[in-house]
Amino acid sequence: MVAIFLSCCFCALVWGAIGLFVRRYPETMAGYNTMPRHKREKIDIRRIARWISNVMYLGIPAMLLSPLMPTKGLFLTMLVGIPVGLLLAVVIYVNLCAKKFEKR
Repeated sequence: MVAIFLSCCFCALVWGAIGLFVRRYPETMAGYNTMPRHKREKIDIRRIARWISNVMYLGIPAMLLSPLMPTKGLFLTMLVGIPVGLLLAVVIYVNLCAKKFEKR
């Protein structure tokens, strides 16, 4: 049980490090560098990076609580499903509500 908890802590640490990396270096996000320059100038990439990193931080408690789940299906859902699902939801939201993230 301790080994499982430590592995979940490691996963949460890596997930949080990726969230911190996205927050500090938002220009590394996929799709931003391939976008034409005139479109890049209109987008507030720092705001998008803050949104994405905050949602990634929200997934960390689910990862840390995953060893408490009684079945393997719930364990994997808490460890991977919830954090990745939250991240996908935010990516879809950012793409659908692109006007909200334009520079003012």
